[in-house]
This record gives sequence, C-alpha cells and structure tokens, in this order.
Amino acid sequence: MSDSFDVIILGGGCAGLSLATRLASSGGTCPRVVVLEGRAAYTHDRTWCFFKDSQAPAQHSVQHAWPSMRITSGSGSVTIDCGSMPYEMVHAGQFYHSAQSIINQSDHVDLRMDVAIKKAPEKREGVWRVETGVGAFHAPYVIDTRPAKRPERGGAKLWQSFYGQEIECSADTFDVSCGDLMDFSAANACGAQAAFPDAVSFVYVLPTTARRALLEFTVFGPDPLNPDLLHDLLAKAVMQRVGSTEFSVLRSEHGVLPMGTLPSVSSHDASYVFAGLTAGGARPSSGYAFARIQRWAASCADALASGQGPVGHAPDSFILRTMDALFLKLVRAYPQAAPDLFTALFAGTNTDSLIRFLSDRATLADNARVVAALLPRPLLRALTGRTRQNRSGLPLLKAQ
Repeated sequence: MSDSFDVIILGGGCAGLSLATRLASSGGTCPRVVVLEGRAAYTHDRTWCFFKDSQAPAQHSVQHAWPSMRITSGSGSVTIDCGSMPYEMVHAGQFYHSAQSIINQSDHVDLRMDVAIKKAPEKREGVWRVETGVGAFHAPYVIDTRPAKRPERGGAKLWQSFYGQEIECSADTFDVSCGDLMDFSAANACGAQAAFPDAVSFVYVLPTTARRALLEFTVFGPDPLNPDLLHDLLAKAVMQRVGSTEFSVLRSEHGVLPMGTLPSVSSHDASYVFAGLTAGGARPSSGYAFARIQRWAASCADALASGQGPVGHAPDSFILRTMDALFLKLVRAYPQAAPDLFTALFAGTNTDSLIRFLSDRATLADNARVVAALLPRPLLRALTGRTRQNRSGLPLLKAQ
C-alpha cells in the first residue's frame, strides 16, 4: 500500500492527536493529514492536569476541577485558593475518544492505528517517505511527536518519575474541594528520603469524589526510575491516607518525564518538525505539558491551514529559561531543601502570579513576585555557583 498526504504526523499521543483534532476542526482549509500510531487501541492509561487558562479555547473535556490546592512540608501546610484558575484534570481515555470522534468526522484527517514504523523517514525530491509495516506513506511535511524510546541518565538535568493508582474507598475519605499538589511530609513518612537520598519525593493526591482519588508517588531525581521501585512506597502512602478503610484499585499509571532536557539534535530541514514531550512540549522545571502542547497545536494548525509549513514549539523566553535552570540547579544540588523552597514559593507569592508562573504565562511583575517569595540566599548561591552550608550540609534557609 502507498498513500500520499500533505502532512504525516508520527505518533498519536497527546501532541499528535491535539494537532490532528485542531486540523480536523479547521474545515475546508485543512490539508490532507495522516496520523500513524503504533498502539492497536487506546486505553485510559493516564491523566493530564493543569491550571485553567481562561484565554485558551477549550478543545478537551475536563473531568474534574479543584478550586484549591495544598502543599505540605515540614515547615507546614499552605493552601492556595485557585477558584479563578482551577486545577483541572483531563482523562486520557476521554481525550482519546473525543479526538477519534472529531477525526472520524473529517474528510481530510486519517488516523491509522497499529502501524509500526520500520526505519527513519527519508526525503527524496522534496517528499518524505515513511516505511511502515503496512506500506509506505509520502508527504512533503512530517511532524514527529513520538516520545523518546528510552529515558537515560544524562538525557536531562533531572527526571520526574511517578507511579499512581486510582482507588475507590468503601466510605467517604476525601475532600473533593482540595487536592494535594505536593505532600513532602507524607512521602518522607513512607521512607522516601532513605530510598532516594539524592532526590525530591512527594505524594500527589487528586480526589474526584468523596470515595475516589488518584494518588501518585513522585520523585524528582538524577535518574529515571522503574515504576516497580515506587510501587511499595505508593502502597504505604495509600494506607497512610485511607487508614483502615477498605479500598479497591481501579487502575494504575506511571511515567518518566524529563526536567530540563539537554540540547538534542533537531531536524535541519524545516519540513520535518519535532514536537511533544521531548521536543519542548514540557515545562523544564515542572514537567507540565498538556496546556503547552495545546498552545503549540493551535499555532501549528493555524500555520498548516493557511498553507504554510509546520512549526515546532516556540522557544521559552530568556527569563523563563534562566529561572527554570536556576530552580533545577538548586533542586539537584540540595534536594533536602526543596520542600522548604516550594513552601516558601506558595506561601509568599500572590496566587494569580504563582499560577501564571507555573503555567508559562507569567508577566515581568509575576516573575519578580516569585523571586521575592523565594529564599534569597540559596537563590543567589545557585546563581553564582558559590555555596555555604550549615552543619546539616544543606544551604542556609530561612522561611518567610
């Protein structure tokens, strides 16, 4: 079989489907597009969360939203009221189903499942050729959204590894109005510091009903971790949270995200564009990707619909790159200090400014408020490369 299109999208995950649905919704201006996905079928294998951007057009179905979020460390607990920009959750299963429905209604976009790509695409006479197990596909443009095959040490400044379970309890257990963004104390109570002394660990809890919640054990560390290493720690965190209440596990999810990806080889041909998690789709300091990918999908779809070539993710501003690099440097050098750093950030920053900062929408004033809220001496030492430690070996910190 040989098929010719205007655009080939490699990978039908979050980035690939987000772009495909945008194009399918563009009507008669949509080029002929094929999405090649290796999976034979989609499952509800993950969730995506983000703070609501009221200026972004909705292209997805939000399953739950939290008007307040909490962070807990040895320094105490801080709860932010984010009702104006709630923390929202999108279920992958619903996202995949919605995307397939939109694509199926389009005469210009085609999704091919269970397609294995045999070798790297080749370009001849201005046309890319993609060899697959079901034949060759041809197009003048290729957008490669496939994730890295295998995360490796050295491929990022830090790695975010997580293992989570959605559970249902036999009795009311959770407060659905508030989620736990980072509970460092719960992680330490489970033995995280002994298990991963060179990393930052926390428990993430998102209750969707009084009896159902997603709980994840997350580690920011120098190495990507196998989910098996986090399974027992999550089990302890769940028991710590639900106590003697009986519960059942509905599903599990796990992943490894690069934080501060090191420069990688990019395409030298503007007709071959990389996108997605490992190509600028994730915020370096947090791993948040969904909202960033939606913004890229909108701009890339607009370019293609107007007859231009595809575009990759817009480069981060100098200020954002500098602040993220500084933050990652501090967390990697002093992981034990990170809980106090996060607590100071949440306690000392105006909520709207904080959310805009976390969501790549910060103004200069927002960035200034974030810097002012953080602990000045550790930040200055990280910036200059000079460190002075106290007796515990940690940087001198003073909560504000």
